Amino acid sequence: MKIADKQFSFLLRNIRHPSLRAKKYDETRSIWQARISDNLRFYFKIRGDEYYVLTIVKHPK
Repeated sequence: MKIADKQFSFLLRNIRHPSLRAKKYDETRSIWQARISDNLRFYFKIRGDEYYVLTIVKHPK
């Protein structure tokens, strides 16, 4: 998925990139959410300087 790869590269360079709209999703489990497109989100964890993508899901509207 090219668009996901593009967003992942933004994440690696700058978690605050405007198109990601990254935010803490679940504080207790340290899970973050970010945008791939209007319809897709991905959830990830940060451990040290590594990012672990947990899942990609359709965003409910």
